[in-house]
Amino acid sequence: MNSKERFMSVLNLEMPDRVPFADWIDPGMAEKLAKAMGREEMDDAELAKGLGMDAIGFQEMYNIAPVCDVTKKDADGRTYYLGQGLIKTEKDLALLTFPDPHEESLYDEAKRFVDRYGQEDLALYRGIRPGIQPTYLSLGWMRFAESVVKRDCMIEAIYDPYIEWNCTAVEKLQTIGFDFLVLYEDIAHGTGPLFSPRVYRERFLPKFKTLTDLIRVPWVYHSDGDLSTVFDDLLLLGMNAINPIEPTAMDINEVKKKYGDRVVLWGNIDMVHTLYDGTLEEVDEEVRKRIRDIGEGGGYICGSANSIADYLKVENVLEMGRAIKKYGKYPLNLD
Repeated sequence: MNSKERFMSVLNLEMPDRVPFADWIDPGMAEKLAKAMGREEMDDAELAKGLGMDAIGFQEMYNIAPVCDVTKKDADGRTYYLGQGLIKTEKDLALLTFPDPHEESLYDEAKRFVDRYGQEDLALYRGIRPGIQPTYLSLGWMRFAESVVKRDCMIEAIYDPYIEWNCTAVEKLQTIGFDFLVLYEDIAHGTGPLFSPRVYRERFLPKFKTLTDLIRVPWVYHSDGDLSTVFDDLLLLGMNAINPIEPTAMDINEVKKKYGDRVVLWGNIDMVHTLYDGTLEEVDEEVRKRIRDIGEGGGYICGSANSIADYLKVENVLEMGRAIKKYGKYPLNLD
């Protein structure tokens, strides 16, 4: 199998020739990894192949839809949203302006990505934000909480336009040539959802499903944190895989036992210790255990517990890629 065939077979809950590997790489880490592999710079495909990855993504999620929040930039020029929100009243909703989703030029960068990497035998994906995270960022946490308690219309006044806008955008994106989509919605922290499961079910899930019902290609749902209390609700959306199954928040072995016949699990290699300051031997052993415990019969994509962030050890990231190749070949024999 080539990388695309391997990755897509797993998304269909089929067993490939070996466990796939994919991750989003922060720009700063991409530079470090290229230098570690003897190059001044590498494009996305070169870097992915150097690490042994099977998929690469176009991740500009916020560049074509607004987030009305207070921002700050770090020393490296990266922009962060602070969750303070700029929309406090109905009058502030005028700040929420979307580009015309029917405008073809809106998708030019995505088309160039597919044109550039479409012959590389890698699975290509597009990341999007459906709307929950932009909603709570744009309202700010205090105003978001007020809307929940008062049951006013401010949440829907932001969230519904996002869903409607994304419904058109998703239809367009599916004609470009991406193999799958990743829908990024951080809805949980380490001990549970950011808001009650009832709020998720009543105020977000029905509209979210109107969007996911339009998706005809395989797709992945991403959220950090403990999703246990909403996992069954999430599966109603029909995703092929869930990422990253954060190890400090969820037990991936239990998730595999309960849901492994219904959804692919992607990620889970620890970033708090193993990839951050662990030894090469610890990286090797964690990858081996994860593949042994979760990879049997397919249904697992190996990767980090969020992304290959700038603060991780370069040598540990390289070791993760080597260990996946070392242990991931089917049939597994790792006892």
